[in-house]
Amino acid sequence: MKPAGSFSKLAAYGVAVAAIILAASAQAAAGSAVVQGVKGTAEHAVAGSWETLTANTVLAPGAALRTGVNSQIDLSLGGNGKSVILLENTTLELTTLNRHRTGLDVVFETFLTLQTGTIQGQVKKFSDASKYEVKTPHTIVGIKGDEDSEYQISADGKTALLDGSGVVAYTNPSSGGVTTSTVGNKQLFVPPVDPAAAAPSVRPVQAGDVTPANPVRPGPVGAPAAPVVAIQQPVQFISPTTGLTQGN
Repeated sequence: MKPAGSFSKLAAYGVAVAAIILAASAQAAAGSAVVQGVKGTAEHAVAGSWETLTANTVLAPGAALRTGVNSQIDLSLGGNGKSVILLENTTLELTTLNRHRTGLDVVFETFLTLQTGTIQGQVKKFSDASKYEVKTPHTIVGIKGDEDSEYQISADGKTALLDGSGVVAYTNPSSGGVTTSTVGNKQLFVPPVDPAAAAPSVRPVQAGDVTPANPVRPGPVGAPAAPVVAIQQPVQFISPTTGLTQGN
């Protein structure tokens, strides 16, 4: 018969091992994006300078991309969404691409920063704990994950939900006040032309609101390029879905 003290030590050891395993399983891992195709002038920032971007390049979190006139970049985000298209004259940062497993769920955090231009994206249905947000100069758009979604977001704040729904937190550049709007399926969020005199509005998507875009034919398949490592500047996100400040 083993002494009670030995049994207690074994039990404590088992609890500690279980805690370590759970902690390891919940540890966040950085995701990545893969360039599916490019058209025209497509560049990414490498060591402080802009260089030509090619198909099959693997991009790490923090990478900055831009397109020129009549140009386009098609990205696959893998588990951090699905896909993003950068239309012409667009500058986008892949601010955060995290994913980790908690029990049976895979939780991901996707934060994109749109500085200029327009992006279109497709987002797969995701768990309640996951987050997908796009920050523009005056808005933060949170995509809801209860169904597959498709969107178009411009740096001026206009946000079209072609499938699914989302929440837009708008910061008035005149007053500094913040308003939150729910944008439903096939609806468009429109910031005011004169922020000092009007409020943002939500209306049905109309002809001409969404820019037609066709996927770029992928280039020759080859070995992926090395991940692009970009120095991230501190970015604060105030989630429109939770109200909590996100930082990285």
